[in-house]
Amino acid sequence: MKILFILDLYKPHIWGVEILFENLINWLISQWHKVKVLTSRYTKELSTYEQFDNGIEIYRVGHNRYDFMLYCLRKGINLAKRADIIHTTTYNSAIPASIISKISGKRVVLTVHEIFGKLRYRFMWWKWFFYKIFESLIFKFDYDKYICVSNYTKNNLRIYFWLPDHKLITVYNGIDYNHWDKKNFVDKDIQSIRTNHNLQKNYVWLFFWRPGISKWLIYFVKAIPHILKEIPHFKAILIVGESPNNKADDVREFISHHHLKDYIVWLPGVKYKELGNYILTSDVVCVPSLVEGFGFSAAETCALGQQLVVTNVASLTEVVSGKINFIEPANEEDIAQKIIDFYKGEYKNIAEKKFLWSDNVEKILDVYSYILWK
Repeated sequence: MKILFILDLYKPHIWGVEILFENLINWLISQWHKVKVLTSRYTKELSTYEQFDNGIEIYRVGHNRYDFMLYCLRKGINLAKRADIIHTTTYNSAIPASIISKISGKRVVLTVHEIFGKLRYRFMWWKWFFYKIFESLIFKFDYDKYICVSNYTKNNLRIYFWLPDHKLITVYNGIDYNHWDKKNFVDKDIQSIRTNHNLQKNYVWLFFWRPGISKWLIYFVKAIPHILKEIPHFKAILIVGESPNNKADDVREFISHHHLKDYIVWLPGVKYKELGNYILTSDVVCVPSLVEGFGFSAAETCALGQQLVVTNVASLTEVVSGKINFIEPANEEDIAQKIIDFYKGEYKNIAEKKFLWSDNVEKILDVYSYILWK
């Protein structure tokens, strides 16, 4: 089978969505399928074409994920002529992929992550209207199948856009359990982190992910003064990358204004293979998101058996297991209380859940076969 992926971002850009498609593509290649990727040239250091030893071909056009919507059309039509099926994703690549599908006469599959709907108003205030229109416009275009990364996402498509059930399927993302296994992380490295950051005597709390407003990092930080009243030896690790909309700067300003610097270790980022050491270094991990299509950070933390404070919204309740305390969204007092509950040994124990890449790929291959041969 020849599959053309049309993705507005792909490696070396790495976040949750890119990890999903990199793993899917590697599995497809291992099963002798042919894969080409059309994506954005979001930085001029990237070449317009690359071919890897395993046979993957990557074509890059445009200058960013936004003008990619226009630049990808011509190249996409040419590539689609030699493909059996097109696979795309929300948001910026979806509409051009649908157009390319119609012109080339090829079937198209859309992977859908978060659906924000009116929640955008909470994030973007006056700008929410334009983003809401764009999100709605995506689903005015036609796709042969909608792969939803959680039941939460699938139900949102039903509610907001009235999409027919026969076009919707839930296919959970996979977790690399070969990597997210405690056996891969040694006590020496974990103790080294505690020593380097002077955490030997602290009760440690970890946040890792983007600083964007939907991740609610600010509420994580606002909870710290409440926690210190009960756990004076408390300390937080923040692994936070740079934010294009300066949300990280807002958090730094709050930290400075409330004199919390001594209680926080701020790291701009760590290597993916080392992240597990930081998760296991902490006593509790917190994922206070308001919206998650799947929730990689939560599921990966659970795979390591670490204690987790997580918002009881979106897909997060579907993917978490182990020692869990649920929090209300955007409520720093509730976050603080659940951390204190963990400190006292109070939590819920949820039966183990596993999300295998082999299951993910098998179901997606079934989707490809169905829409090609139905």
